[in-house]
Formats: sequence, structure tokens, C-alpha cells
Amino acid sequence: MEGTMVGLKDRVIDGVARLSRDEKRFIGSLRSLSRIGKYVAPTHEHRRQLQMLEEAIEEDHPSIQLVRRVIEGCNEKFVRRVASLFVEHSWEGIQRRQELEERFGVTVPSFIVISPLAACNLQCSGCYAGAYGDSEPHLTTAEMESLIEEARDWGCRFVTISGGEPTMLWDSIPGDERGLRDLCRKYDDMMFLMYTNGTLIDQRMAAEMAEVGNVSPGISLEGFRQQTDGRRGEGTFDRVMDAMARLRENGVLFGASVTYTSQNWETVTSDEFREMLVDSGCIYAWYFMYIPVGRDPDLSLMVTPRQRRSVAETTWRWLTSEPIFVADFWNSGPLTHGCIAAGNSAGYLHVTHRGDICPCAFMMYSNLNIHETDSQTPLMDAVRSDFFTKIREGQRDRQDNPLAPCQIVDHPEVLKNAVESCGARDTQEGQLILTDLHEELAERAEQWNDIAEDLWTGSGTYVNFDSIYQDNGRWLRPG
Repeated sequence: MEGTMVGLKDRVIDGVARLSRDEKRFIGSLRSLSRIGKYVAPTHEHRRQLQMLEEAIEEDHPSIQLVRRVIEGCNEKFVRRVASLFVEHSWEGIQRRQELEERFGVTVPSFIVISPLAACNLQCSGCYAGAYGDSEPHLTTAEMESLIEEARDWGCRFVTISGGEPTMLWDSIPGDERGLRDLCRKYDDMMFLMYTNGTLIDQRMAAEMAEVGNVSPGISLEGFRQQTDGRRGEGTFDRVMDAMARLRENGVLFGASVTYTSQNWETVTSDEFREMLVDSGCIYAWYFMYIPVGRDPDLSLMVTPRQRRSVAETTWRWLTSEPIFVADFWNSGPLTHGCIAAGNSAGYLHVTHRGDICPCAFMMYSNLNIHETDSQTPLMDAVRSDFFTKIREGQRDRQDNPLAPCQIVDHPEVLKNAVESCGARDTQEGQLILTDLHEELAERAEQWNDIAEDLWTGSGTYVNFDSIYQDNGRWLRPG
């Protein structure tokens, strides 16, 4: 029976890849799949998503225009990998993770983030990774393989690679002839999102990414030329645009990574900027609010609560009305039931270049390092640890609005309590969020929570989530 199911899965994925050559047949097949799939979907949430897909096709929603952009702009390998990601990661994988949750009594992450190095070819102001310096250690190929293998056992088929600048390891990782290119090629049934500044993506690398077919660069932009060059160095914007052109020419699925600050938030939420992303070939855009973590934090770069509201409203409008997938790491909380840190079942954990396992990429505290344990399952050990458990308890007990999900900036007292009560260590010296900046972050959090409640319960923007966020004594109901 298992072999039959595997064969059926492969035929479905092959069929999707073949049909992508014919847009009309492809959309028609999606319509049939959504109608039939509702009756065999593994969870209520999957059935709801298929219902939404069917309605989107009937209405020719911008999300279907996005699908068209994918099949028109990406080579068949990427279309196949995206299709298998939904089948193997979101359908089969969720059932595997539910089995493990019942066995271990804890949530199991949906994906992992690995930062194999801290080194970078740029020195961008305010970058938490760049503040480490080039003398820092790095993860070996074997260590990354071990982490990926553990996550694969959860049914995970999605891994994010961050840094530092990961394209510096594309050809080879110090101490090994293999590089990230070879790692992606080895795990060809997985999808890798790689956050990169894009400046090292030449024609050869773009062609190799197309050949590998499962690594998607998320390229950093701060806005147009003035903003990007101002933070990342003169000429960076043009190099990024050149990299995007090469990726588009080679049919690579790629997007943008945008950090919004008090200085650039208006630019990166302008329709002109969004149009530039689409015109450049970006399929997605990840938006990250500047958080004053790491060494030499600058609180003045953090958007005010009112500015954050404006960003939230714009990114949500784009997500629901434009042919580009936009996710605001803080303000898209309704899509994930809020915070996704600390191994939340919809979320992830982060392994640093030093081997520290942290609740998230911005929560730089840890009580477990892969170099300090003989365990074959260090990631699950971290998920089951007191520290991660305390973070998840904070998600459950203090978070009643998915627009105020973060224990760094929305509920800073929860993070402070978790770190101090569990003895978690600071993985980056010089941080101030639990000391000098804590009081002001708490004041900002109070202001934001008032705004977030008005957005969630009073604006009507999120009323379609009412069936998910039932009034169960914890979640506020959207209105």
C-alpha cells in the first residue's frame, strides 16, 4: 500500500510539472484538484485552504495570477519542487509531525533555519549577523547534513539558509571540497530558501541554481538605489538588479528580503517599490521589521507603533490583492496563529554559526549547543528543553492577538522571564534588549498592543479568520 501511495504521489508531482507547460490546462487541473482534494485532505485547515483555492480560481484572484507568474517565469525543476513541497511537506509532513507530537508530547517545528557562517562581503549598518566579524567559526558540511537529516525525519522538506552571506559558501565550505550547491543537490527532494545580499550571484552561479532547481534566493533590498546603497554600500543596488536579471533569465524562483526601518518604511511600502519587485521578477517578498538585537543596536531605527500599523496595512493589502506573495514577519501573524518561534508546530528554530540552537533568528538566547552534546537529536532536545517550553508557554498564555505575536517587541517581559528563569545564555555579546532597552521596548509594546487590538477586532480587515480564531477564552475574535 505504501509503495502504491508513493507511486501516486510521484505521478501527481510529475503531472503538475508537465501541465505547467500549458497554463490553461494547469489552472484547470488545479481547479479539479481543489474540488477533489477537499474530501481527502488530512486536516480541517487543509480543507479550508483548498476551498479558498477553488474560490480564487473561479474569481481569477491575484493569487492565481501569481501562480501564472511562477509557471511562466520558472523552469520546470522549480515548478516540480514547489509542487512536491506542498505534497511532501505540507500534506505528508504534517501527518508525520502530528505523530511525533503525540509521541513526545511537544510541538514539532515545520522547518529550520541554519546560519552556517557569520562572515559577509558587505558591512551593512544595523545587521545582527555582520556584527559578529569575520573571525567567527562556521558550521561544517557534516554538521549541516546532520541537522537537515533530523529535520527530514519530522517530514520537513523546507530549510532556510541565512548568514552572514551564504553565497560565500556556494562552491565550497572551508575544510570540505563541497559547498552549499552540493548540499542542495544532495537533498533534491527539499526546497531551500537562501537569504543573500545577491552581490555574488554571477551568471555561473545563477545557471547552477537553475540546474540544482531547489534553492530560491531571497535578495536583500532596502528600497531603491538611495536607500539600498545608503545602508549596504555604493553600487549595491545595481549589483542586486543585475543578479535578479540573471536569475530571471535562468528561470530561477527568487524573491526579495526587505528590512523596514524608521528611515525607509515609506519607500518600501510604496506602490512604486512593489511594482519594481514584480517587474524585476520577484515571486515573493519577505518583510522584516528592524529589531534592536545584537551588538550596537540602534533603537531609533525601529519603526514607531503608528508606522508599524501603516506597514501592516500595506503588506496585508498587497498579499490579498497583488500578484506577489508578501509576508511581513511580524504583521502576518494571522496566517500562522501568531509567533512561530521555539519549535511551534507552524514554526521553526534557528541554529547559529556557532552551533547554538535558538528559538528564532532574532531571539539570540540558547541553552543547547550542537557541539556540547552527543545526542543524535539535538534539535528535538532543544524543542523539549525548559527554555523553549517557557517560550511556547508565553505564546499560549500571553498572546491573544496574532497581530502582537513577538516576545521581543510585543511581550518583552515574557522573553526576559524565560531567559532568566531557565538560565539561557546570550549567544551574542553586547545585547541590550533585556537590560538598557527593556523599559522602552515595554512602553512601545503597550502602545502597539492597543493598536493591534483595534486592527484585529475593529477594522474588519481580518473578519474572514473568524472561523479559525474562535472565542475559546484565549484568542480575541476578529471583527
